[in-house]
Parts: sequence; C-alpha cells; structure tokens
Amino acid sequence: MKIFLLLLILSPLSIITYGQLTKNTWLIGGAGSSYTYTDDLSNQSGSYTAKYTSVDISASVGYFFFDKFSGGLRPTISTYKGESSAGGSQNNLKFAIGPFLRYFFLSTEKKFNLLTDVSYQFGVNKNYGTFGDKGKYNIFSLMAGTEVFFNSSVGMEILVGYSNKLITVDNGSIPMRSNKTGLQTSIGFQFHLAN
Repeated sequence: MKIFLLLLILSPLSIITYGQLTKNTWLIGGAGSSYTYTDDLSNQSGSYTAKYTSVDISASVGYFFFDKFSGGLRPTISTYKGESSAGGSQNNLKFAIGPFLRYFFLSTEKKFNLLTDVSYQFGVNKNYGTFGDKGKYNIFSLMAGTEVFFNSSVGMEILVGYSNKLITVDNGSIPMRSNKTGLQTSIGFQFHLAN
C-alpha cells in the first residue's frame, strides 16, 4: 500500500518533469552556501593565519537570452565567524551585488540538467567587532553542478566550485587586505517562468 501511494504521488511529477530553459524565460531563485577556508591576512604590523566558516545567502534574478543560457543580477548577504593565529575572534557581515552567467549543457527536455555558473559581486564589508571597521568586498565564483526539476517551473540545484573573496578594511588605524580562496558548496531552488 505504501509503494502504491508513493507511485501515485510521484507519477504526476514524472509526466511534466522538465525545466523551462528556453529563450525569453525568467529565472528567479535563491541559494544558501557554506564556505570553509583558511585566510592569510597581512597588514603593516605583520601577517596572520585564520580559520573561518562563512554562510552566504543569495538571490538570483535572470533572463534566458538564448536557449540554455541566462544572465542577470545576484545580491548576496554573507556572514562569517572564526579565530585567528593572532588571538581573538571575529563576527562580520557583508552585502554585495553583481552579475552572473549560467549555462545548461543537456537538452531542455531533461528531468535534470548539468550547469555551470560564473558570478562576480562587489559590495561593502562591515565588522561589528570592537573597532567597527569598514571596507570593500568582492566575490568571484565559478560553480558547476546539477539542477533537478520537480515540474516545468521549479528545480533544486546543487553546485560545487571555486570561490575567491577579496576583502579590504579602509577606515581602520591599519589598512588591511584579505584574500580568501576555497571550495564552496551551494544548495538552492530556482523558478523558471515563461513570459
């Protein structure tokens, strides 16, 4: 009986399981990603190493200019916590926005598709610690993975790839530059809406 109920629930999904990846379709969605990295910091007083875990939440608003190829804007909110070899911990919040491009490799009729996603965001860096430092925040990421479609409009994506975050502190007593690189994983949902 349980198997029959499961098949009954899944059968409508198997009939209409493909994504709208065609020209003139809108792409709207969001994703959360986890990012663990080693940070090499340098300033006038010395160099430090730190271990951090970052959580990013981003939205995507895009448009398919050609079949299987979309582009648009991606705002991102990022927070991280960690400790450095110099002692102490940090709690930081960042806001960024910028363009993204996305390409799907398989046929538009598939129940799942392989994709690649490249993006660049720029924004502001705000430290809510003792000194209240402010600066700039730039993110470059190159991700690849799959999107599994639940129906013709909704899909879940799982992406893995490279991320580089360049962070500066401009208003502190000692200007600082931080370059973070590492592996990033992302899970999100996308809505493919035809005009």
